[in-house]
Amino acid sequence: MKKTIVLVTMLAALTACSSLNKNNVNLQEKYKVDTVAMKNWEETFSTVIIGESELEDWYGADQPISYLARNQKLDQKQVKFLDSLKTKGEITEADQEQFNSILEKTVKKLPREYYLKDENFKDPAGLAKYMVTQSYVRMANPSNHIANEVATKEEWAEIVEFSKKSDLSEKEIKRFRKLLNKFIKRGEFFDSKSWYFVEVSPRVVQVNDIYKKKEKTKLEKNNINAKALYLAYSEYFSKLEKWDD
Repeated sequence: MKKTIVLVTMLAALTACSSLNKNNVNLQEKYKVDTVAMKNWEETFSTVIIGESELEDWYGADQPISYLARNQKLDQKQVKFLDSLKTKGEITEADQEQFNSILEKTVKKLPREYYLKDENFKDPAGLAKYMVTQSYVRMANPSNHIANEVATKEEWAEIVEFSKKSDLSEKEIKRFRKLLNKFIKRGEFFDSKSWYFVEVSPRVVQVNDIYKKKEKTKLEKNNINAKALYLAYSEYFSKLEKWDD
């Protein structure tokens, strides 16, 4: 009997937690979502999405509603329901439950774990040349940090060989991609001093703020390093939102 009671209690606790965000705060309470906010659902969704995103790239560094539409994060049925609230006289309890459910499901779809695909390269041979050339600069920068602190001697030697070519074969591009994906899995990949060589901006500050956390999740580590790789060589990659997940 006691075991049954304990099991029921645990299931109830898990059910309650399912409507909470990553900080164990109910989204509706945290963002004060009332009937007025529900009628202005685009503005409400935008506020919540920006507030709950670790990186702006989670919503394409764009208008959140445009991102949701572009990536089909909301289906037509959901949008039809949300739009219907704008002109509805009285918002019912059932409406509130449906609104909250859509909002929570949308937020749960936001987290991204980024990895390069071959098609994310714009100019792989040019990137290799740039990395090697930049690595010779005396001031701390991403390339000499990667060469000296992240890559093994053998791995960096491969990139040096790639830099000597005017074009890379499909096999070489795949190998280059695998190397870079290996690098962003390593805890020592990001170094704020080296990245400030590229730009001093809110984007780098954001990455550094996450990096400074003592306890980082696997997702946070990936987000730091993938974003850092993109910022260091943005001319050579497609936008981060288009990377693999």
